Amino acid sequence: MSLNPSGAGNYGWNYSNPNKEGYSLTLVGTVVAIQEVQKRGYTMTGQPGAPQFWPDGNPMMNIRLALATETGDLKTFIFQPAGRQARMGQKKSVHMDLFHLTNDTDMMNLIGKTIFIQTFEGHYGQGNPRPWQVGLLEDTGPFQLNSPLPSEFKVPQVLANAAASGGQVQPPQPAYQQPQPQYYPPQQPAYQQPQPQYQQRPPQPAYQQPRPAPQPQYQQPAQPAYQQPQQQGYPAGMDPNIAHAMATDVFGPGVVTTVEPAPQPANPVGAGQAYGNDVYDNDMPEEWNE
Repeated sequence: MSLNPSGAGNYGWNYSNPNKEGYSLTLVGTVVAIQEVQKRGYTMTGQPGAPQFWPDGNPMMNIRLALATETGDLKTFIFQPAGRQARMGQKKSVHMDLFHLTNDTDMMNLIGKTIFIQTFEGHYGQGNPRPWQVGLLEDTGPFQLNSPLPSEFKVPQVLANAAASGGQVQPPQPAYQQPQPQYYPPQQPAYQQPQPQYQQRPPQPAYQQPRPAPQPQYQQPAQPAYQQPQQQGYPAGMDPNIAHAMATDVFGPGVVTTVEPAPQPANPVGAGQAYGNDVYDNDMPEEWNE
């Protein structure tokens, strides 16, 4: 990204794409700045990818050389720092080759020196790294830039090839972590003289005169109430003795029996005397006179 509307700010040396402007397999220039820049991944379109970090959250850093060309243009060359095998001479590394140009003293001693960096055409990738050659050109240069060196090249470290941060790159903020509780020693309470507590005695029960045991009272046995002898009536004309005997068997002694006397005809009929008069026969229904 550039702040200038002209699009200036793309200073990278094009050594890999012959279809783009400025393609060249050799870069010659005077070193004007050396710094660390954050490593970025690669994309399918060739544009820089996301910034990369170590597992502990610190940024992965590369090394960037800034050179003034013979025409006064600013060109940059970025490479990986040497690993353990490269430092032991067991593996080829452009970092170690450049470091040897300082007689193995300090990379910053390259500033002001005119050097060349050369590579070769080919297909490179994982397991087939691109080859490099470097050397000093003591009889060439030094070259000067046509414009002042941008401020982002004046600090020792740059985060993600973008805004400079004064020399110390701040690592990304780690994911939120639950704050750990802090231990605070328990505070001892100030000593207090124990105060005696008055306890009220429970109230004593009032004296009560013992009551004498109740004496059993004689109760007169209840007398059965007098019952009127039951009376039982029987049909008229029944023998009173038989009726009384039957009532006694059912209701017990003391039962009173009554027997209605048999009804007597109003006009008793004697021997040889007719009942009624001739008129009665004339009043009888016809079916009785047949």
